[in-house]
Amino acid sequence: MNSKTLISLLKIKQTYGSFPETVSHITVDSREVDKASVFVAIKGHQRDGFDFIPQAIESGCRFIVSDRHAALPDTIGLLVVKDPGKVAALFAEYIYDFPHETQTMIGVTGTNGKTTVATMIHNLSRALGKNSAYLGTNGFMLNEDRYDSTNTTPETTRLHKRLYEAHERETEVFTMEVSSHALKIGRTYGIDYDITIFTNLTQDHLDFHNTMDEYGYMKGLLFSQMGQNLKDRKYLVLNDDDPWSGRYRTMTAHETITYGMTARADFWPSDIEGTLEGFNFTLNTPEGPFRIQSPFIGHFNIQNLMCAIISEWLQGYRLPRIVDAIATMAPVEGRLEVLDKTLPVDIIIDFAHTPDALDKIIDTIEPFVTGRLIFLVGMTGERDLSKAAEMGRISTRADVAIFTPDNPANDDPKMLVEALAAGAAHDNYHSFTDRTEGIEYAIDIAEPGDTIVLACKGREPYQIMENYIKVPHRDDLIALDRAYRKYREEEYATD
Repeated sequence: MNSKTLISLLKIKQTYGSFPETVSHITVDSREVDKASVFVAIKGHQRDGFDFIPQAIESGCRFIVSDRHAALPDTIGLLVVKDPGKVAALFAEYIYDFPHETQTMIGVTGTNGKTTVATMIHNLSRALGKNSAYLGTNGFMLNEDRYDSTNTTPETTRLHKRLYEAHERETEVFTMEVSSHALKIGRTYGIDYDITIFTNLTQDHLDFHNTMDEYGYMKGLLFSQMGQNLKDRKYLVLNDDDPWSGRYRTMTAHETITYGMTARADFWPSDIEGTLEGFNFTLNTPEGPFRIQSPFIGHFNIQNLMCAIISEWLQGYRLPRIVDAIATMAPVEGRLEVLDKTLPVDIIIDFAHTPDALDKIIDTIEPFVTGRLIFLVGMTGERDLSKAAEMGRISTRADVAIFTPDNPANDDPKMLVEALAAGAAHDNYHSFTDRTEGIEYAIDIAEPGDTIVLACKGREPYQIMENYIKVPHRDDLIALDRAYRKYREEEYATD
């Protein structure tokens, strides 16, 4: 991409020094630059990119974007702009040649269910024979190839690079989770969505958003930014059971499709039957009823699955074909996932970390518990502590509750555990400042027939510790290792 062309896109700017003739890459990470890169110095929550300009130059970068002047050699081009974040998105679009235009773009937002819905859409797209990409909490997937991703919604230059990589693989549909953080700070600038989906809105992230209203309206940016051109066939998929859907319906000129648990919605379930193997139901649609056989557990996963079905229907697939493809899908990893079913106890992991999500897990699991329900929950560090006591109360709906930290970062793990315990509704709870110890204790006290739920992390592969150091950690592997050791030892003892 010609540097002069990029610079000419801006009406207000200041230029200093000499820019390279062409560039082919853009980033906000000084460790990723070379002589063909644009480095955008963005001020983040923890670090200021301006401080890393020397490192970028040392790595060969000759095109710097910043919101303030810096004394640089004349051989380095410095572009000073009012909003580096918006410029990063604009330049990325031109450098990567608008890759989202060749793909059906689907954005999923909401407090709970984003990962499950987006993953279901990706898996259903693959079952229907399409090249598909997924981007979100569980990483970046191109068909079956998986790559790590550091954020639910990556910063704007990395997001556009992912779109370009998917385009290069001839991806037909790109489904991504869209967080309220990303919408507020503009990570999704420039992305032209074809289908947007709203799951629900419950208390979360009030450490980042001042009020629930602010949180809700930031989510609404996804819908209001879909554009006014009605020649573009775009759709908004709304949860009819959530009152925020009424507000979001007014934020777009495009057609809205609703799903929910009652006949008010365009898509709704009836005749629900369920076990820990999966839930089956009749899906009532504008084209008539269809019987669904699914591997997914819980009423909330029926809602999530309806989102995936609707997204494929809106892309032109017939409902009978979609229904047939559902039977080939696997459960979503880390989301109400039942681990090794040969064990004499049921071990379930889930990412739920809000009061509403915890309540729904227990509502789903309780009918299938034959022994005791042992429920482990963690409180995340440097987050909204006002929800901790309610999370602790909900956890004590179980026979035994276990409180641990979850990604404590620079917060005191003891303080996080005490915040959960403050809401306990009975005394049969146990607190651990080390999550691994809490998981092992849950396995140790379990008896055959008991159900153990490990909430808050799913298959997240790390714990964020002091100074934001990521330490390897997997709830599922820790639990399975302890369970195998326990029950193998018991087998040996009886031989």
